[in-house]
Amino acid sequence: MFILIICLIGFCSSLAICSYMPTNVCKASEANETYYARVLSDNVCLYKTPYDLEDYSNVLFILPKTYFVQLTDISGNFYKVNYYTFTGYVKKDLVQAVIGNPIKPYLNNVSFRVYSEQSRDLRTVPTTVSGSSSQVAYIPLYSRNLTFYGKIAGETLVEERTNVWYYCKYTADQDYYGYVYSDFCDFLTGLVDNTEDLPYTSNPTFTNNNTNKEAKLNNKATKIIIAVLMVPALIFIFLIIKGSKLLTKEHGKAKEVKDY
Repeated sequence: MFILIICLIGFCSSLAICSYMPTNVCKASEANETYYARVLSDNVCLYKTPYDLEDYSNVLFILPKTYFVQLTDISGNFYKVNYYTFTGYVKKDLVQAVIGNPIKPYLNNVSFRVYSEQSRDLRTVPTTVSGSSSQVAYIPLYSRNLTFYGKIAGETLVEERTNVWYYCKYTADQDYYGYVYSDFCDFLTGLVDNTEDLPYTSNPTFTNNNTNKEAKLNNKATKIIIAVLMVPALIFIFLIIKGSKLLTKEHGKAKEVKDY
């Protein structure tokens, strides 16, 4: 009887402990906490929405080749990704998921200088069509506190010159984000390839997708079921202990009568 009680208590305790442990501890899982994907070519857009519209209304900038985006979800033919603090989408067939976390996932420490009036306006779009309404900040001439993130095709401000704009951060009294016309910028430094060698994978999983949300719901349901099962088990243990005490008491009385 004592052994049975101990087994029941141990079983209930193990269920309770398992129900409060992470899912990947109670059940083996191959899911990685974080997946990155390498940018494979020079034309990979960071889209604002998961639609194939390659226009600056839907593209934030072109991602630098050989660097990485962090995968967070999947939407049709697109991955939802993070790049620095930016959230957007990339086409699945233009990136390759990798196993492991790159040491330097994003292009960093890349700056440049503005040296002409045509490139002093930091704008929300790579065009001057909207006039002053798209102006974020006015950059002092020869400023170099500009952090480069990527390029994008926009308006050609000077006839027969480039239509390339830089998406960047300008740091003054605060951080400002936007586009500057690249034709009058120089000293763009630090543009080197990422040569980190990470194995590819064709089956990435995501920490924020519907599968994991479903797993959390299943885990919650499991806890409820275990709690419901524990109640009758504990009542059963209580009755066994109570009955055992009664039997012991009756046995004692019978022994006293017999001895008398």
